[in-house]
Amino acid sequence: MHANNSDELGQRCLQAFTQLVPAAVSAFYRIDAQLEACDFQLHRMRADMHDSYLAHYRHLDPLQPRRCVATGLPVVPLQLGMARQSLRETRQYQGFLQQHGMIDVVEIIASANGRPLAGLSMLRSAEQGHFSPHELSNLQALQGLLEMAARALPLPAAHPALASLTPREREIALLLREGISNKLLARELGVGLPTVKTHLINLFRKLGVSSRTELVGTLFL
Repeated sequence: MHANNSDELGQRCLQAFTQLVPAAVSAFYRIDAQLEACDFQLHRMRADMHDSYLAHYRHLDPLQPRRCVATGLPVVPLQLGMARQSLRETRQYQGFLQQHGMIDVVEIIASANGRPLAGLSMLRSAEQGHFSPHELSNLQALQGLLEMAARALPLPAAHPALASLTPREREIALLLREGISNKLLARELGVGLPTVKTHLINLFRKLGVSSRTELVGTLFL
């Protein structure tokens, strides 16, 4: 599918969902093989909000694709996502939402044959209030249409250099791309700081780099 057609499909999904269930801002995205959101299409969301999210808060998002997939649900409200992460991460992410006047989020995930393909984020402002159970039910009913649309999208291209890495190494590389600290990396992986340092040394040696910046540049730029 041509990129312009993909963009049009994403915009149509955004319009259909937000007409039925109002949202202050929203975003449509594809999900790559590493369960990372990519190719974002924004609806009423300021670029500075999205840039801040990608640079500083993405790793704290309780509704990022891999966490939504772990719930086994196609429609995941913010409260459920926050209940599955630490209180510290939750407070930091809520701080980001509050900076931009948002109080609630719901994520809709589209899959085919067990493979997550695309997602849609809907955010509510304080004036709009939280998503109601009835609205979440309406989004559940629409989710099938999102899956039909997502099947028409081409799969995102994988980064060629990632193919040489083990699943664990790919997970670490993707987290490093988000700029998280060793401490947060240890929490995400469920290991201690010494183990994180060992992983990084091995990964740097395997890729022939000497820093996080070089690693990210080699794999993703």
